[in-house]
Amino acid sequence: MLDYIGNNNFAFLLLALLTPASLISLFLFSVLSIKASREHASVPLPLPWVGRKNQLFASIRANYRGFVKSVELFTSGYRTYSKKDQTYVVPTWTKGPQVIVPPAYGNWIASRPDALLNAKDCTFETAQFTYTVGHPEITSNDMIDILIKRELTRTIGSLNNEILEEVNASMIDIFGTSGEWVDVGVFDSLTRTVGRAANRVFVGAELCSDMEYLMAGVHFARDISVSSYILHAFPRFLRPFVALFATYPNRRHAKICMRYLEPLIAERIDNMKRKERDPSYAWEVPEDFITWMVRESLKRKTEDERSVYALAYRVVLLQFAAITTSTIMSTNALLDIWSAPNTEELVDSLRDEASRVLAEHNGEWSKAALAKLYRLDSAIRESSRVSGVGGTALARKVKPDNGITLPNGLWLPKGSTVGVSMDGIHFDEAFYEDPSTFDAFRFSRPREDPSYDEKGVNEDLVTTSPHWLTFSHGIHACPGRHFAVNNIKMILAQLLLNYDVKPFDTRPPNFSIGDLSVVPVKARMKIRRRQIKA
Repeated sequence: MLDYIGNNNFAFLLLALLTPASLISLFLFSVLSIKASREHASVPLPLPWVGRKNQLFASIRANYRGFVKSVELFTSGYRTYSKKDQTYVVPTWTKGPQVIVPPAYGNWIASRPDALLNAKDCTFETAQFTYTVGHPEITSNDMIDILIKRELTRTIGSLNNEILEEVNASMIDIFGTSGEWVDVGVFDSLTRTVGRAANRVFVGAELCSDMEYLMAGVHFARDISVSSYILHAFPRFLRPFVALFATYPNRRHAKICMRYLEPLIAERIDNMKRKERDPSYAWEVPEDFITWMVRESLKRKTEDERSVYALAYRVVLLQFAAITTSTIMSTNALLDIWSAPNTEELVDSLRDEASRVLAEHNGEWSKAALAKLYRLDSAIRESSRVSGVGGTALARKVKPDNGITLPNGLWLPKGSTVGVSMDGIHFDEAFYEDPSTFDAFRFSRPREDPSYDEKGVNEDLVTTSPHWLTFSHGIHACPGRHFAVNNIKMILAQLLLNYDVKPFDTRPPNFSIGDLSVVPVKARMKIRRRQIKA
């Protein structure tokens, strides 16, 4: 027996090392490696890669680099290949290998129909909507998109007084009115303010300020991002099982929102029908997203377009669409403005502009007034250029079974993801002078020139281009960007007029996760109410 043990001590040592934790780690590594290898094998072989080396477990190691060094990979690939009009591949964690084409192809990609290059498929895959949100009958329906384009954009400006009430109330709740310095989180403060402003239009005055409802919507939006990253670590056949655990927070926060929304929508439907039957009924129809949605639902026939549950869940989905992007853009702008080398001069200029424009428009933030904030508009646009979400822009999935041929003759198979490098384009000297510098008034100087032609090139915050891709570009440019910009400018203008913020010694850095540049959610600022002399 002793001889047997002695001759097989290596086997016993190996068994001893295989603890539950090590077995789980080995399983996860194997799953990730197989998934990465399959993804990489689908890319046309002639293309050069950045971040992938000829080494053991090359695919999974490349994906890991795409997780922690995405900005570096995208920018180095852009300089090496895109600047020479060549196509290359970047490994990423969330979208698999990305085929990155030169910036000259931007308009070509943006104008392709969905039957050839599909934007929604990319979004759904990236956010793993099948599991993080579910309800394909709701998420794939066109009702939200139609209402954003037709109703929300049309009413921009008409509800600004209501939005301003929420902005001011939120800032008072968070920052106080004493004039004493308070220490608060930048991202958290702006999340609450953005959420209240947006939800005033979505659900009305009473519910938008309910913190349990509001924070459940905020957390639901964050849950989607977190759980999607977890799900991307596993091959497709394991995701239904993993989703049971990874998406539990999503379901919990959605349930809280639904507890508030379902009775509100049921009551709204009842009141609207009653008002239609009896115009003398003493009830005024609120002008908000719920009203627009109920009106639209009454024109439709299916249960997933008319039921209280389906309508309420659409409002939950709006939290992800409206709050996340606006908060990120607001946070980046605040950090960039108050950490610029010329912060004091910059803030004074922005504050003077806001004060002057507001006075010229009778003290109201009308649509016209916000449109005149050229410098603030430019500062936000420039911030999103230098501190934007990064990675692949104009991302599209190849749809035809026989693939698609790019203008340069390169063939891509069905299921490939193609796009351009946002980081590379936004920091290209060919498009921006001194691109690594945050130049707050880069876009406003031409607009403030007396000889400026409004019919010429207009580089304001809602105008997309192949060289400024924060809101994408072309037929799939963000439909809610006009509403988002309206609210962001109002929030920052009110902050400038009513509060002092202590400048940052250095800009709290963004960090890369996957192919995104993530704002520093733990960054804090010192802020106080301004003592404005009469």
